Amino acid sequence: MDQRYFEDVEPGDEIETPWDATPEAVAEFMATRRLASGLPEIEDGPERVRPGFERPIVPGSMSLAVLSRLVTDWMGSRGRLRSISASYRRPVYRDDQLRALALVTDTEKQAEGGGLVKLDVYIENERGERPLQGVAVVELPLRP
Repeated sequence: MDQRYFEDVEPGDEIETPWDATPEAVAEFMATRRLASGLPEIEDGPERVRPGFERPIVPGSMSLAVLSRLVTDWMGSRGRLRSISASYRRPVYRDDQLRALALVTDTEKQAEGGGLVKLDVYIENERGERPLQGVAVVELPLRP
């Protein structure tokens, strides 16, 4: 992972990564989440189609985790994720062709080291829909 510095970032910069929400990836995420939280094993697995949906959906927490990972991988180990929030606009369906994206919308140099970077973050499917949209604020170090 490369370190991103505040001076290297401009409004309009884009970040993108493909995301495959395969049945295996969803099952692994759910198992890890259950282990971390101490929740018991449940019968309601990733194959179940919930009422009102045309096919299995991806858990909202997994979609937000993918966006968070996009941002934290981009910022590097010395960056700091100050905040991330998202609105769930429609379901993310399993097996959709998805992309996790971020767009730098604002930068602000801080008086005491580093700078803040505001990013619009979203998931986009192959139909051009954005089922998850939000904003992240990252603190990046200044170049030494």
